Amino acid sequence: MTTEDFYWALIDLANGLMTGATLGGYYALISVGLALTFGVMKLVNLSHGDWLIVAAYLAVVILGLYPVSPFWVLLPLVPMMFVIGYVLQRGLLNRVSTFAVERRGLSPIMAMMLPLLITFGISTVLSQALQLVFSTNAQTIRNDYSFSAIALSQDLSISTLRLGFLVLAAVLIGALALFIQRTHIGRAIRATSDDAEIAALMGMRTAHVYGVASGLSLMFAAFAGFMIGMSRSFQPFDGPPYLLTAFGVVVIGGLGSLGGCFLGGIVLGITQVLAGTYFGPAAQQLAGYLLILLVLAARPQGLFKR
Repeated sequence: MTTEDFYWALIDLANGLMTGATLGGYYALISVGLALTFGVMKLVNLSHGDWLIVAAYLAVVILGLYPVSPFWVLLPLVPMMFVIGYVLQRGLLNRVSTFAVERRGLSPIMAMMLPLLITFGISTVLSQALQLVFSTNAQTIRNDYSFSAIALSQDLSISTLRLGFLVLAAVLIGALALFIQRTHIGRAIRATSDDAEIAALMGMRTAHVYGVASGLSLMFAAFAGFMIGMSRSFQPFDGPPYLLTAFGVVVIGGLGSLGGCFLGGIVLGITQVLAGTYFGPAAQQLAGYLLILLVLAARPQGLFKR
């Protein structure tokens, strides 16, 4: 191998690592809401991917009404999605859980399936409603950052938008971890996650705690949906692929682990990008799925602690 070949091999490796890490921040934001609802409520929300697309469409609608800088959209979008998540949990999913507990005749498997069926139904309704309102035409959030890059050297650069999302993911997940560790409602969320029955006996309003957790989940979906709209086009039926990606990140990082969600996203992103760099684009998704299967076989609890 000549010196020039070695130089270009290092450039390819460095570019793959940086691109994979920034893609991992993108994956982490997509997945953290799913990790939160599973960690607190043991709920696998099958509508999670569709809520990301709903948030992206809401961002487009808000920008259509108020043509401001795209980042200002987050001011109304984030609290709006939090309220939707809270109301959905308190008004529907909590009632389903209560029904499952009160109906002693239900088998444990059926009691567990009820929330899954409800969230699957929500997923179907959301995708069909988005198609009805917005048609199947692809949408995007127009911005000036999609094609900008920071040049680190003559042959090495990094996407400005993806770098920003990596930093945003680290800040938001860190803030959420501090919120859960340091605040009263955060401690209630941890207590309810450990044992909901004991938490209720100690006077905690578990229905409210579940509502807050679901609201936080959709609040992060707002950031992720905005990120999706800024970086690529989207359509009403794009939710399930994002749900699969979120599942993969949560499995790799550890079920219910916020830090694991961030690190798992980076591990998955780097694996996919390096596979695509050295083995072609077709290997990118395959490498991701093989990594998920390997983690499930070797360490089912995930790579990082809850």
